[in-house]
Amino acid sequence: MLLLHLDGVGRRQLEHAMERGYAPTLRTLVERGPYRVSPCRSGAPTSTPAFQAGLLYGGDHDIPGYTWFDKRRGREVRMDRGYDARHLEEELARTGTPLLHGGSVYCSIFSGGAPLRRWALSGWNEELCAEDFGMEELSNAPLLPQARDVLAATMVHSATAGRIAGALGMDVASGLVEAARWVRRVRCMQHEPQFLLHRVLTECLFAEFAANSCVIDIARGTPIVYACFIGYDEYAHRRGPYSRMALLKLWELDRMLGRIIAAVNALPELGYELYLFSDHGQAATKPAELVLGESLGEHLLADGRTAGSPTVAFGGAGGGEAAAVAAQARWYRRVASVLPGTLGKAALAWARHVAKALDAAQPDHADGPLLVVPAGDIAHVYSTEVPHPLREPEIRVRHAGLLERCAKSPAVGFTLVRGEKGPLALRGDRRLELDRPQDALEMAHGVGHPLAAVYARDLLRMRSAGDVILLGTAAPCGETVAYPFEFGSHGGLAPDQLDTFMIHPEELGEGAFASVVRPQDLHRFFLERSGRPFRQLPRDAREEAPCAS
Repeated sequence: MLLLHLDGVGRRQLEHAMERGYAPTLRTLVERGPYRVSPCRSGAPTSTPAFQAGLLYGGDHDIPGYTWFDKRRGREVRMDRGYDARHLEEELARTGTPLLHGGSVYCSIFSGGAPLRRWALSGWNEELCAEDFGMEELSNAPLLPQARDVLAATMVHSATAGRIAGALGMDVASGLVEAARWVRRVRCMQHEPQFLLHRVLTECLFAEFAANSCVIDIARGTPIVYACFIGYDEYAHRRGPYSRMALLKLWELDRMLGRIIAAVNALPELGYELYLFSDHGQAATKPAELVLGESLGEHLLADGRTAGSPTVAFGGAGGGEAAAVAAQARWYRRVASVLPGTLGKAALAWARHVAKALDAAQPDHADGPLLVVPAGDIAHVYSTEVPHPLREPEIRVRHAGLLERCAKSPAVGFTLVRGEKGPLALRGDRRLELDRPQDALEMAHGVGHPLAAVYARDLLRMRSAGDVILLGTAAPCGETVAYPFEFGSHGGLAPDQLDTFMIHPEELGEGAFASVVRPQDLHRFFLERSGRPFRQLPRDAREEAPCAS
């Protein structure tokens, strides 16, 4: 069984790419058979680690996003750090059923039980060995009898190495030119140096490595192979999900997938089943800074009149180092607004640099009674005064004015909070009890997705989710708002993020995956398809999180 994961490509993005010729391989695969495309859903949050945890282990999890703040341990958790991924996978393995037992994994956060997990983030601390490169026979045999094989492999792979080296040079050069044009357009260099590094790694190294490794595993008859192709997602964050840059990246991934599909077709006797899917989509977004005139941390943690909205009663809801940093960043922005030319740009750049400390997912973040984690078009706000999730009444007592500021912000579509009688969604002066059908329907209409209230309840049941959860979907400004400075986002509940796809063998029928609500449903399906029993697990993580009283 071959599981190919296109990171960040939602159903609308796939259809858009197919219509405009950016995914010719996938379009041919679906139109000529023997495959079909079915609607599917990502679950909440619309984030890669949450999806992979459900897909690869099947159990309920406590993963509210790509980054968050662990109130119990008093530190940030990041899914781009190997030791955080390892710690979390240990918890998943204790309660779930690993999907990739006896198989291979490439460019994933979690290994899913694959015996060689060095190519997953959670296994990056392990020492490399010959088996990781498919050379176990060479490692166990005398060198001289294998000399011909070594020479042949060198000749075969020199073409691949040359192609990758040439692509690296071209991509660095084109990336520098394109970044300069983008900075002139948006007048901001935020994330550009990191983006240049990421595009080189994801396009020229990781994606090529994953594609070539899949071809080798198919030839070897590996029973189950899972590979994640991460390039499109990064481009969509920085340039937008429908931008030419993101679509060109998808076109390149489509070509790589073509090599894998050709390998499957060349060995029909092995009977590989191919499944191609996504973890979530991307929504075109407007950065909160362009809506508010300041970062989300400044907007929530600095007292007084905010830069982009009328004054809202806030009192002492902030305080501590975080509030001081927020006030300092806001002051630099005011200075930047009156300074001319280069001086003004320099002051604005420094204000943005100072404001980075307000992201509680950063290792050197500022501390305080309130911490904010912007994570796409979703943000988590944590009260550090207690280690447990707070309910609405205590939030209003401990952090007076916070909920009003969030609910009436032009950058917030819905404010989610745990109520005394169940999950709540606040929007302006409206208070929606999400366990009531009519209120759940109102939220579904506001978001534009029939399962919006279901997924909002899922988020609030997670113990590690914020005491207050902000959704940028359906914001009063008329656009989906990203809380970091990015133009394509996921993590929240926008329809473009929730609605995904599954390309599958046509024998399964039309709409075979239309009933999928969460990635755990896919885990169950793939376990059964591989002939392994599914172990029903308790739904502890979906029970209401314990709250401080």
